[in-house]
Amino acid sequence: MSEEIVQFFIILVAVASGWLLGYWYRPKQKGSVTDDTASSYYKGLNYLLSEQAGAAVMTVINELPVNIETLPTHLALGNLMRSKGEVEGAIRIHQNLLSRPSLPKDKLYQVHLELARDYISAGLFDRAERLLRDVVDESTLYRSEALTHLQNIYQSEKDWDQAIAVARLRLPQKHWLKKQAVATAADRAVECSLSHYYCEKAQRLVYSRDFKLASKELQDARYFDNQNVRSLLLSAHIAIQEKKPQLALDLLQSILENQPAYASEVLPLFREAFTHLGNRTQYLHALRRIVEKVNCTAFIIECADVIAECDGSEAAERYLHEASMQRPTTGLLAAVLERSPNELSSTVLTQQFLQQLKAERPSYRCRHCGFSGQKLHWLCPSCEQWGTIAPIRGIQGD
Repeated sequence: MSEEIVQFFIILVAVASGWLLGYWYRPKQKGSVTDDTASSYYKGLNYLLSEQAGAAVMTVINELPVNIETLPTHLALGNLMRSKGEVEGAIRIHQNLLSRPSLPKDKLYQVHLELARDYISAGLFDRAERLLRDVVDESTLYRSEALTHLQNIYQSEKDWDQAIAVARLRLPQKHWLKKQAVATAADRAVECSLSHYYCEKAQRLVYSRDFKLASKELQDARYFDNQNVRSLLLSAHIAIQEKKPQLALDLLQSILENQPAYASEVLPLFREAFTHLGNRTQYLHALRRIVEKVNCTAFIIECADVIAECDGSEAAERYLHEASMQRPTTGLLAAVLERSPNELSSTVLTQQFLQQLKAERPSYRCRHCGFSGQKLHWLCPSCEQWGTIAPIRGIQGD
């Protein structure tokens, strides 16, 4: 069933329900008034079906009574309009509900929450924030949902301190007394977000070369997620800047052992750390050990380049040929062709094709929603989940 048909039935049920409720709960008057009311509801339905959102909103506001029985209909229409992009109409419907103090308090807080969602959709974060703060302070029923929206607002605004403060409120109190051995999926998602918020703060401090304070933020990041690859990469970068290459290598090794999918992100820092140690033979041995365990294309190519330095280009070409036969990825095949121009001069077109394929294929994919792209995002642009994007592996990946 198409989305348009689903929306049609939602509108039809909502307006029909409103008409019936309005019929039964309006004071009984002369038949002509009831007929006029019915006519107004049919007119509102026509407006909705003909995409005349403004007229439909006014019909609902003017003709559909507001009480505990009709509230779900008002909310359904407001939410439908927001989902269709008619945010202004949704705001008017929800503001009309808030002007009716006869509704119970818990229902008014529900309307507060829906109006805040309207403002978020319209990009009016300051207005949404005020409403959500009221809900957090006054309503235990809707507090959790309001905190979630507040956290998302601060995340969108990159206000990491506020995002951290709100996210902490979403964790149960016992979490702070003693870390839960088994956290719920929702708690783990909050912990993951908190870990990345601290990484965002640390990243800014790294840019300004305040490594001491950045390390403190990264310590907090690992408190909430001790396997956060981003925090380990940033800590390794700081260790290199502070002339502690061995510490950097230890941090990078933990990534390779626990989350080898990120091996290609480890390589630049791994190379830089060994540059400070200044021993190319030792570097080559380390690369070979990693390739045996991780079997990463980026590390294999790096290993070939170092072999070329130490043992000559022919040895490097043999190594690449053998590696590409064992693990034929596009990256390795392209590396073989690039490094063997004389032997494979008849395959120029193939080489160009592989280079183009390598350049155009996505390098990263989100395991949560499937989003793919050329850049590593710690926050998925599609599903907005933290830490779910990793390098693609396999024949067209790393």
